[in-house]
Amino acid sequence: MATCPRCKRHLTDSHRCPRRPAVVAAEIAVAAVLGGFAGLLVVAIIDPSGQMANIDALSAIAGALIAVGMTRAFRS
Repeated sequence: MATCPRCKRHLTDSHRCPRRPAVVAAEIAVAAVLGGFAGLLVVAIIDPSGQMANIDALSAIAGALIAVGMTRAFRS
């Protein structure tokens, strides 16, 4: 049976090479940054006067985690 020149696995009709780790890491980083920005945007819309203290970091972290989780769930 033939082997794939890139990943050295069996070359079947339904063969797809696994994605490179750098591409996966870049996708996760972009999802985390966009999710963090979305979390901060939600806080800015909900509390325009800035009366909620220390919620910015929490919302950015929560947005990043939710975005990364959704990205990984939809990609698998």
